[in-house]
Amino acid sequence: MTPDHSDHSQHSHEGEHDHASADHGHEHEGHSHDGEHSHDHEPDPNTEYTWRIHHPYGDDDDEVAVEVAPKSGLLPRWRFVTPGDYTGVTRWGVGAPNGAAVDTSVRNPVEGGPVRLVNGPEVLWMGGIDALSSKKSAYLVFKGEPPHYVAFGQAEEPDGPPGALEGVSFGEHADHPSDDAHFG
Repeated sequence: MTPDHSDHSQHSHEGEHDHASADHGHEHEGHSHDGEHSHDHEPDPNTEYTWRIHHPYGDDDDEVAVEVAPKSGLLPRWRFVTPGDYTGVTRWGVGAPNGAAVDTSVRNPVEGGPVRLVNGPEVLWMGGIDALSSKKSAYLVFKGEPPHYVAFGQAEEPDGPPGALEGVSFGEHADHPSDDAHFG
């Protein structure tokens, strides 16, 4: 089954204990690069990150990559968050912007979960400490049916989970971390 990524929206969860969420249903511009569609979210003052969805990704028509980078500056201790029961992730890591190959040998790779968020769903999280910038993005690659959502944030501790989360939803699913969900 080929995933439909035309219906994804961006949302943010600000602050670990003071989550103020806004569901940003943006229109996306699809850019074609050698048969690949990359969906950039419109610039949004409420988000700290640049999000790109690449489908297909690489040489596999069934693979999709979620690419995240900071809008400015450096971002150390980055983390992706997916639903706790999602099994479609094929790899994650870092790479050059705009759909480049993923380097899975990240510095200090960490993974956690499944763990239930306080006031939220059960999730998995993964990431590293390679500093992201305008020249280095984080990538999460999955195959087949997309997860209900992919969230992203920065951890306080080198081996810890993320604090504030932003994310994208795929399809019409409401099962994503709510405004007040956080790691305990």
